[in-house]
Amino acid sequence: MERKMKKIIALMAMVMAVTTLYSAEAQALPSAVIATIDTQKIRRDSAAGKDITRQLDAIRQEFQAQVTKKEESLRQEEQDLQTKRPVMEPNAFKAQEQAWRQKVMAVQREIQEKNSRLEVALRKASAELQRALKPIYQKILAKHKATLIMDKSLVIEQAPGLDVTTEVIEQLDQVLPTVKVEVIE
Repeated sequence: MERKMKKIIALMAMVMAVTTLYSAEAQALPSAVIATIDTQKIRRDSAAGKDITRQLDAIRQEFQAQVTKKEESLRQEEQDLQTKRPVMEPNAFKAQEQAWRQKVMAVQREIQEKNSRLEVALRKASAELQRALKPIYQKILAKHKATLIMDKSLVIEQAPGLDVTTEVIEQLDQVLPTVKVEVIE
């Protein structure tokens, strides 16, 4: 019984020592200053973000025009094929129908490939934007003596003056006014 009591006392002493150590360490740490940014607003309102959006919209419109033209051509081919069907031999019709289906599948593959290349181009442009933002964030941390920058979407409530989104946009516009969106063909 005495042995158990000694173990319990030793364990309690260790817990108290660790608690005291961590409490002293916690008191030594400076209080956190958390600045917030609205990443969606940066993407939407910065010159580089607008430039990326403008280029992507133009690329998508051109791509959609090409797709529409090909779809119309395929529809016309299908109508012609259906019109000829009554006067064609079944094997000849089947062969032409199969050729038409292959064209449709080729167009679908082309659309998927172009969408994939567009996504790659968007990721590259976004990465360039992020590279430009990193030093801006570091400057803002130092200027505001902040310990952390957090996206506004993760914050429930904050004190006034901690949102640095406008400042980030202003600096980004000076450093990176445009971003080239390059879709590799």
